[in-house]
Amino acid sequence: MGYNSSATTTTLTAKFTPLGRKKLIITNNNLVSTFSLGDSDANYFAALPLVTGEVPTDGGTVGPFASVTNSVASNVDIKSVLLVNSSGITKKPVEVTSNEVLIDYISNGLTVISGTNLTQKIINRISGNTDPLVNLYYSFNLPLNSNDDYKFTGLTSTFGGFSNTALSGLAQTKILVIGIDNSQYGELIDGKTIKLQLTTTASTYTIYSTFQNTGLANNVQDANYMDTAPDTSIFGSNIAFLVSDNIMKPNGGNASLSWATGYDTVKPFSVNNKQQYNLVTDTNLSQSADTVIGIAYLDKGFLVITNPTIVNAFDVTSNATVVTCDSVSTSVSQNITCISNRGEFGISTNPTFSVSDTPRISEVGLYDADGDLIAIAKTDRHLVKNVNEFFALGIKISL
Repeated sequence: MGYNSSATTTTLTAKFTPLGRKKLIITNNNLVSTFSLGDSDANYFAALPLVTGEVPTDGGTVGPFASVTNSVASNVDIKSVLLVNSSGITKKPVEVTSNEVLIDYISNGLTVISGTNLTQKIINRISGNTDPLVNLYYSFNLPLNSNDDYKFTGLTSTFGGFSNTALSGLAQTKILVIGIDNSQYGELIDGKTIKLQLTTTASTYTIYSTFQNTGLANNVQDANYMDTAPDTSIFGSNIAFLVSDNIMKPNGGNASLSWATGYDTVKPFSVNNKQQYNLVTDTNLSQSADTVIGIAYLDKGFLVITNPTIVNAFDVTSNATVVTCDSVSTSVSQNITCISNRGEFGISTNPTFSVSDTPRISEVGLYDADGDLIAIAKTDRHLVKNVNEFFALGIKISL
């Protein structure tokens, strides 16, 4: 509909004008300098103000190529504004803290993915002359030849290798690659939340993602979306590791433990005892090296299984594979604080306004130092402001 959606907060979301979008590219985050309050939707001859859901909007939300836009049309303006004070000025500086740019990670919620939203391929490294998908070995930072394999099969961790670690099985000539359609996740899959169920000709496997046990506090790991272990960065930055009770239970096969523990819970590590994999055996800490069976590439949307028991018995035509995971998207925004003190914004340029009326605010204009309107925020209802009231608004601009 053509009305602003009903809302329950007084934090408004502003939309850039095309000029504002242009200036955003060439200017820093001090772009917003002043604000004005508008009542372009107020007819003071009418007795009642607009209630929630009745204020006309200033543009839709559909962007190019099925994206979401945060822009209005170039000729959008504020028809009538409130005067800051008796001097007749219409703009007031925003608060000095309004130049802070925030980056928030937003959870998109657990998603179950199957069928045509998954692709399944067996890639054989020795088929480099016939299979173009062998290129993906480099994409996944996996060993490209037998010389690279030696780091995993013949060189221990003491000498910078992985042969005595949980990662020794990652050097394989044949891998199973499960691709997740990028319409099914955000910018990054949450590496704590992956559950992969697949069936081979021999057995059924439930596979989970986890991080390396590096001694980080569990509450820190709860907040991480990817594995941050420095000695596994050779595989990339946005990764998690795949493990399965069907291959080996946690801590080198402890029958009382399970990789399923803590799955799909808030604070999985610190509160719900989600297991992290041990890279090496440490008898002093009663830790045994675990068995990693693959890697999840969280931004690329690939789950790569290297374990030969699974790979050699897997039928890529199977439609039984199911991936469940959460993902996150980043919200980059700037919060603008606009304050009207007592005695301010009590008179309007609206021709229907009289001195006995109480202003009905339905829009906030944001301006740069040149006085150009670069963003505009609409309320969901009339905000009725008595001139003797203190009035503050938080304006959020998504960048």
